[in-house]
Amino acid sequence: MTKHLNRFYFAAMFLIGILAGISLAQNNNHSAKLAYPKTKQVEQTDDYHGILVKDPFRWLEDMESEETRQWVKAQDELTKNFLRTVPARDAIHKRISALWNFDLYTIPVKANHRYFYAKTEAGKSQPVLYVQEQIDQPPRILVDPLLRFGDKETVITGSWPSSDGRQVAYAIAKGQSRWWRLKIVDAESGNDHADELVGPHIWGGGIAWTEGGFFYVRFNLPEEGSEQKAAVENPRIYFHRLGTSQSEDQLIFARPDKPQWLFHLQTTIDGRYLIITAREGSNSANRIYYKNLQSSHANVEALLDEADAAYTFLGNKGTRFWFHTDFDAPRGRVVAFDITKPQRPHWTEVIAEAEETIAAGSLVGGNALGLFGNHFVIMYVKDGRPLVKIFSLQGRFQYEVDLPSGGSVWGGFSGAQNDHEVFYQFLGVADPSSIHCLNLETRKRTIFRRSELSFDPDHFITKQIFYKSKDGTRVPMFIAHKKDLQLDGKNPAFMYGYGAFGWSSFIWYQPQVLLWMEMGGVYALPSIRGGGEYGEAWHRAGMKLNKQNAIDDYLAAAEWLIANKYTSPAKLAANGGSASGSLAGAAHLQRPDLFGACIIDRPALDMIRFEKFTTASYWIQEFGSSENPEELKALLTYSPYHNVKSGQCYPPTMIMIGDRDQVVGPMHAYKFTAALQAAQGCDHPVLLKMMWGAGHNFGATPEQIIDSITDEITFLVQVMNLEVSSH
Repeated sequence: MTKHLNRFYFAAMFLIGILAGISLAQNNNHSAKLAYPKTKQVEQTDDYHGILVKDPFRWLEDMESEETRQWVKAQDELTKNFLRTVPARDAIHKRISALWNFDLYTIPVKANHRYFYAKTEAGKSQPVLYVQEQIDQPPRILVDPLLRFGDKETVITGSWPSSDGRQVAYAIAKGQSRWWRLKIVDAESGNDHADELVGPHIWGGGIAWTEGGFFYVRFNLPEEGSEQKAAVENPRIYFHRLGTSQSEDQLIFARPDKPQWLFHLQTTIDGRYLIITAREGSNSANRIYYKNLQSSHANVEALLDEADAAYTFLGNKGTRFWFHTDFDAPRGRVVAFDITKPQRPHWTEVIAEAEETIAAGSLVGGNALGLFGNHFVIMYVKDGRPLVKIFSLQGRFQYEVDLPSGGSVWGGFSGAQNDHEVFYQFLGVADPSSIHCLNLETRKRTIFRRSELSFDPDHFITKQIFYKSKDGTRVPMFIAHKKDLQLDGKNPAFMYGYGAFGWSSFIWYQPQVLLWMEMGGVYALPSIRGGGEYGEAWHRAGMKLNKQNAIDDYLAAAEWLIANKYTSPAKLAANGGSASGSLAGAAHLQRPDLFGACIIDRPALDMIRFEKFTTASYWIQEFGSSENPEELKALLTYSPYHNVKSGQCYPPTMIMIGDRDQVVGPMHAYKFTAALQAAQGCDHPVLLKMMWGAGHNFGATPEQIIDSITDEITFLVQVMNLEVSSH
């Protein structure tokens, strides 16, 4: 599967910075006390296993009510009034716009002799699907959504060419929706087929081509207007034959008894088998099923049905299958077995577990390994840094791929089991995106496409340090800044943390970060527990009942930066977003003395009710559930919405949310904002920043994204009393 990855997705993962030549004044008077919109509190108390939990702002969950709409408008107007008078805003906006001005490409997929990829031109919001007949020939447009559909809101969100390169299935969505429509385009003529399918969702696992059509996953469509709250459950696998109506699609596999399962689909290179990976929500352990496509009457059969480890299908020769797994190898290994004898005594270990972790377990960012051109291409993670190693089919190490420093491979590898060309994307602190093509036989590496910007990357450095967390655990942290930075405790610093879903955090290009470093700021990224830097054990040490470990790692990173004079509490901004919104929220509530400001974007903040909305029910395996008494107690200890203390002075805080967010519903931001405003014990502002038209990102257009980032930075400039000068 190839997933559309555009500039908005980058912004959705990490949002950081203060820009353009800034100096810090010694003044801690952030602002006069704000007159917040009047917010009612209701008598709402829920009984969870005998524990009474108050929810005074429950009414804000009704996001479509007129009362909620008026409250949101009043909050947004308050934020605009706070920010619009800051003199530095225009200079900030201008500099961000300049560094946002680059073309962006997706990793190409080769099918037969054709190469397919998407390009989002600088200043535009809609990626265009391209095809080129040979790697050295000019590309041609295959689908331009603006011309094809006539509006600026329809976006291509994914594309999957058939193995012969003759057709491409592509997904489109409108208005920041996570619900897709599937269409088919002829690669030769560029004309769409009549086929159009509804019901797929971003969680659906893509499609898998076979003779005459493809397999895909669909869900029950939500009622119109309920997309932001409706649960996404009960996926089902169908086969669609080209040229037929969706009503004729054949149901292949479903588990109505397992509504939280998610499916990922692949067909083997020889066309003989459909491989189904079944995972319960965000659980790293999964099951493997398969269907023999050579028999029209064959049922879906269980191959690995115990969900006792993670399994990633890599390839096959006949009935001999290769898998990555962490069974009896928490850092990962490669095994092979015949599917007629899948029992473990018949397994052969091909590549043994190493000291480094194989980057294969995260739902965020894709699996970075595969079987291409009869070679295993595997990305290992060493203390959060990438190492790409090539092995023979027999498991013999052959060579290591030379990678630039200060970044990582993003989105995995693209290639075929019988083709020596492998593509991957490298992102660096000063590299917006470089698409590399590696010939596995000759070992020659070339640049397929590169996003270009005019600045000198040699002015900046990225380094890695290690620090001790509260319980003595050794934690790595990336730090980026200008080469001539003085460690005098006077530098403004911005720290982002994630620590969830087994994802290994790394530094990549963001205009905000580059400018932050240009003006002498420090950007810090601790590789906290809950991520995948040291395998599944590291992930589990920061999830569910162990979530406080991740928060402690984040707080210890802040203490290290202060103790080593990279910054001071008054100049340190805390940030987290999406799944790590609760991390940043909890950290600044637990230790308000460590931070001069906090920005939380697209966050889950009510950790007791998060699972009731949108796709968040798939996060239960990561965070736990209020339905479980033991997990409820752990959630209550850090859930930001439930841990605001009345009268406590908290750092200046801005909570950012998109009104069309279908991943983390805006009600989280609404409720937490209301609670923090009511509790704030000093004049530090608490603001809700509405990003109108935004889904789980920062806007529907480049202009909206730049404005959102500008407002974020303007907030930090104002509350941290920073002076901004133009270049």
